[in-house]
Amino acid sequence: MKKFDLNAEQEARAVSLHQQATIVDALGGHIVAPEPPPIDGKSYLDRLIEAGVTAANITLAAHADSFDHMLKQMYAYFNLMEAQPEKTLQVETVADIQRAKEEGKVGIFFCMQTGTVVGKDISRWTILAKLGLRISELTYMERSDFGDGCFEPENRGLTAYGRQAVQEMGRLGIVLDLSHAGERTSLDAIELAEKPPVFTHSNPKAVGPSLRNITDEQIKAAAAKGGVIGLTPHSALTYKVLGIRPTIHDYLDHMDYVVNLVGVDHVGIGTDIYESYTKISWESSTKRMYPSPWIYETMLSEGLSRISDLPDVTRGLVARGYSDDDILKILGGNWLRVFEAVWRA
Repeated sequence: MKKFDLNAEQEARAVSLHQQATIVDALGGHIVAPEPPPIDGKSYLDRLIEAGVTAANITLAAHADSFDHMLKQMYAYFNLMEAQPEKTLQVETVADIQRAKEEGKVGIFFCMQTGTVVGKDISRWTILAKLGLRISELTYMERSDFGDGCFEPENRGLTAYGRQAVQEMGRLGIVLDLSHAGERTSLDAIELAEKPPVFTHSNPKAVGPSLRNITDEQIKAAAAKGGVIGLTPHSALTYKVLGIRPTIHDYLDHMDYVVNLVGVDHVGIGTDIYESYTKISWESSTKRMYPSPWIYETMLSEGLSRISDLPDVTRGLVARGYSDDDILKILGGNWLRVFEAVWRA
């Protein structure tokens, strides 16, 4: 597959923009616990820095994890940042992301891909916020105390605990992420939210028919409240024809669609690229959640399957005629605007 046929001027522009940008991956992979294997002698952390990532959203808990597991994951990252302060820092404010950019470090901010860690204990929202939780989803793909996930056929809406969670997250400065949520649950949450809601790693269903993708109504509702849609290159969300592995060009088609639907101010990147996956871990976990033909070797779009491929997104945006300002917004500027609106200083 040929990626992009840029001339010398376009290539120089793409390189310059990528270096200039404050790049935010709104759903990054593990850096430690588990740590991805080195490639060509380079650690994953070094590859993040080389790829230009300024700040990465790190998942500390997903659908089957406990409160205790969440705390142990935090502990692992606290240790990482203590051991490698020359390369990492904890992000709690937008100023921290700006400092990471200035110092050439990777800023790490914490998220949960489920609210089940909190469950019905409302006090845990405050505890986790104090420890650095900055983004959280309400549900994974299943039903939770807060609402239905996107794979639940009943498609029920936000529950009483879900309403409580949305209000607490807004009060505490935690970004409301509706990736994985069912359509009705997400629309109910967006309507209730007083601060910009987001989808950190979801693609438009009008381009790719996955059950995990989101409708035009969901996209428009989030954008109307100032939110951002983060696009992911996962094959299970990026494919157009089931069984045909998508490419980086298909990924950019998803991005173009959202830009045309709601404007460039509401588009960002959430790669969901986990280089810590092994073939066994992938095929015994995530693959079984998606009724699709994807295997370990094809789980991500061709041309955008490792974090080191991220500069090619910038090249693709240059090739498609995006302006400098718009490219800088997509690479991270739009996320910074949302974080500024939601996170407490």
